[in-house]
Amino acid sequence: MRTLKIKVCGITDINQAIALEAMGVDCIGFIFYAPSKRYVLNSLQLSDIKNFTSSNAKKVGVFVNEPIEEVINIVKHAGLDMVQLHGDEDMEYYAQLRSQLLEASLQKIQLIKVFRVGDKMPEIAAFESSADYFLFDTDSKMYGGTGAHFNWELIKGNSIDKPYFLSGGIGPNDIGGIEVMKKTKAGKDLFALDINSQFELAPGNKNLEKIKSFIDALI
Repeated sequence: MRTLKIKVCGITDINQAIALEAMGVDCIGFIFYAPSKRYVLNSLQLSDIKNFTSSNAKKVGVFVNEPIEEVINIVKHAGLDMVQLHGDEDMEYYAQLRSQLLEASLQKIQLIKVFRVGDKMPEIAAFESSADYFLFDTDSKMYGGTGAHFNWELIKGNSIDKPYFLSGGIGPNDIGGIEVMKKTKAGKDLFALDINSQFELAPGNKNLEKIKSFIDALI
C-alpha cells in the first residue's frame, strides 16, 4: 500500500483534475501566479474550480507574494482547501493571513510554506508554528518550479519535525531515490511528493498514463 501522498501541480483542465482524483491523487494544485505558464485563470474561472467538488483530493492554491485580500477572495470563490505560499512571504504575512482566514470563517484552510533549496539547507525553524506543512523545491531566480532537482543530500540528515512535500523536477526515474529518502532522518516526516513538469505533454497538460504508472510504482 502506498504510504506517500501525491500532489499534482499546475492543473489547467478540470477534466484532468477529475481523472487524477479517480486514480488516487491526494492533492491537486492550481497556480494563481500570472507569470506562470500554468496560470490557471488563463484556462479556468474560479467557479470552475469551486464546482470541482472533490471527495478525497485536496484543492491547493499556489500563490506568490499575493496580497492577502486576494488570497482570501480566491480561497473563498474557488473552494480551496490549502494555500501554498511560494514567494517571500514572512511570518507577519502568515499571521495576518491566519487572522483574516479566521475572520472569513475559513480557519480550516491549511498553509504550505515553500523553501527554495540552493546549496545549503534553508532555515526552517522560524516557520514551524506558522505553517501546517513545508515544501522543499529547487532554488531559482524565478518563482515557481524549475523542472530540476535540488541536492536531496542537503536535507536527508535533518529532522524536519513538520510533514513536508518533496518537490523539484521529480520524475519516473526517481522511484529508487524516493525509497532511499524515506529511510533517512528526514524521511520520517516526508508526507507527499509534488510532481508537475516531468509528467506533462505541454505546460498544464498532464500525461495521465505516465502519472498513473508512477503512482503504481510507488511502494
